[in-house]
Amino acid sequence: MTPRRATLADAATLARLNTHVQAWHAAHYPEAFFPNPDPKALAAHFADRLADPACTGFLMGEPATGYALCQLHIREASIFSPGYRRLMIDHIAVAPEARRQGQGLALLQAARSLARALQADEILLDTWESNHDAHALFRAAGFTPRRMLFRATPQACT
Repeated sequence: MTPRRATLADAATLARLNTHVQAWHAAHYPEAFFPNPDPKALAAHFADRLADPACTGFLMGEPATGYALCQLHIREASIFSPGYRRLMIDHIAVAPEARRQGQGLALLQAARSLARALQADEILLDTWESNHDAHALFRAAGFTPRRMLFRATPQACT
């Protein structure tokens, strides 16, 4: 089971695969996500991402049932911190009917291989607190939590 690189021609496929992910996020975090983005706008978004030389997409299955979208971030050293080459996994998703078959692990392995090829120092991804299934996958693939993001409304800050 080997992921293949996504091309610009795959933008609509990534948009299709994103539908259940977007719905999950909108159901759990309605203040942060819209439930039904316009499919054409979503495909255009993924086309823009895939056209970016710093961005790499992967697809799993035929027809595709999983995807990952990764982007290389480079920061020069500053007075505060050393520089880095970081591969950020911006999206990773497997359709519900295709889960627990190794696709998520294969996508994460593809990201690791890409990170090595790009001479990245580390791989990061972020996930929402209530996405426990994803957390289990990431831990099984050797990822560990690094930092926490706390949130409050301005009214709550007294």
